[in-house]
Amino acid sequence: MPFFFLREGKIKERQQNKTPISNLDLYPTLLDVAGIEKPETLHLDGENFLPLLIHGQSLSERPLFWHFPIYLQAVTDKNENRDPKFRTRPGSVVRYGDWKLHHYFEDGGIELYNLKNDIGERNDLAERKPKKTKELMKLLDDWRTKTDAPVPKTKNPEFVEEN
Repeated sequence: MPFFFLREGKIKERQQNKTPISNLDLYPTLLDVAGIEKPETLHLDGENFLPLLIHGQSLSERPLFWHFPIYLQAVTDKNENRDPKFRTRPGSVVRYGDWKLHHYFEDGGIELYNLKNDIGERNDLAERKPKKTKELMKLLDDWRTKTDAPVPKTKNPEFVEEN
């Protein structure tokens, strides 16, 4: 998702940078902008990217994670994803460098994309790149274990399928 920032006299106008960041990076960055020291006891998943904006310093290469263990109903019939009924189904995603892996909890589905060559995520490479798929799946599994991310394992007994 694109971001833009304005800080007169601090951030060079109209500079572009393709470094991936996450909304989790906003909090530590805003702490720095406000001159507030992060408490030593506070663990933050995000990274302060103010040095990137002001001095052009690189951020450490790191995986970015998204975790969404619930359904999100569609708002239109023209979804471009796996299922027209839902905007998303329960799952997790990891992006590392140019690679992005989706893992869906419902059916165990795995999709792998090379964002450098396929920004629209149209060409699933999971079967053609098993080594990369396994590498990213391990990153994702390790992150879910470390963060104790909830992964649903049972179906909702009250669910009624609509025809």
